[in-house]
Amino acid sequence: TNTDLFSIYYHHTTSVHEITGEFTNFYTGRLKKTPYKVISYFKQQVNGSQYLTISIFSPNDELTLFEGLIKTMAERLEYLFETLEKAKDVQQLSIISKINKQLENELHFTIFQIERLSQLDKLQKVALIFNSEERLEILDALRELPRSKSEVRDLVENIKENPNIDFLIKPFLELNLIRRDWIKGKRDKKTGLFEQQGEYLFLIKDIMLVRVLNNDLLNKLNENKHELYLLYSKKVAEYFSKYNPTTQPIEETKKLASILLNPDIYDYFILIRNNYYPLDKIPNIFSEFADVEMIIEELKHLKIIIEIKDKKNRSWIFLLCDLKPLIFFPEYLLTKIRDAYNSEENKDKISYEIAKKAFELLEVAYPEKTEF
Repeated sequence: TNTDLFSIYYHHTTSVHEITGEFTNFYTGRLKKTPYKVISYFKQQVNGSQYLTISIFSPNDELTLFEGLIKTMAERLEYLFETLEKAKDVQQLSIISKINKQLENELHFTIFQIERLSQLDKLQKVALIFNSEERLEILDALRELPRSKSEVRDLVENIKENPNIDFLIKPFLELNLIRRDWIKGKRDKKTGLFEQQGEYLFLIKDIMLVRVLNNDLLNKLNENKHELYLLYSKKVAEYFSKYNPTTQPIEETKKLASILLNPDIYDYFILIRNNYYPLDKIPNIFSEFADVEMIIEELKHLKIIIEIKDKKNRSWIFLLCDLKPLIFFPEYLLTKIRDAYNSEENKDKISYEIAKKAFELLEVAYPEKTEF
């Protein structure tokens, strides 16, 4: 509606004291009269011309997942807007028509990328957890004890205002890592209020995103008697002799998660985890806007792939390590739950009902396996 358009425009310009000259900014929020979410990009040129690009998402969409795509689109639109203004000044109709077509293509491409990110596989859903400060806070909290939903909300509010807890725990539920259940509390004789009553979240499986050896690729090289098999296997062995997933810094895990949520990088990762290619013969699976050199350099920097030269000095690209979720039973919780139930400190103590439900859920979950 016009009211929503004006509201979005107002958010872009209200914090700017001088509405003259050139400036750009972004706005993330909601429409006023509907629950839909918005990411919008505003550009004002030196001559005062203004451009507003609005992306509308459903209430269940995760905006943080798409912000990178919107900002990348904005960088490309910046140049097109400037070129369009220059063409308008000299009335170059053919160039104006061409730029308008390019603008349309940019928008279509971004929509295409957003659709790809809306259909995540299991590995990418794991990445959602480790790419989010809010979800990492939830995971860390549940590694200590079962938590009420309201308590989890209070913890996450220290990071983000008005968090949607149901939305944040969705990947945990889809990956069968947590259970939610209602706990009937105990009435306090003095206040008459029920204590520790409400919906609780229970961690039943813990998870890590780790680097692993890709044996299938090694076997394929060996079977094909590739001349680089021995050198490649030596480099892989050297790397994993020094790698310990339990000491992997969380910042490194976040970086690994972020590349799994980049559509172009993820496509290349899936390609290279199943085969090996000479650098000059990499299959063209990328979108027209993908920077293949940048993708390769980023994966080399993160030690996901490795470049090795053969006897003819030809470069080959191999997967140095695969990325997999490591899901395991949180045995450590058994002691923590028992200690919390027996605790004499009110702030650490949990009720019999909470402890009983936690043990029951863990007992049922122990033999369950999650396939990837």
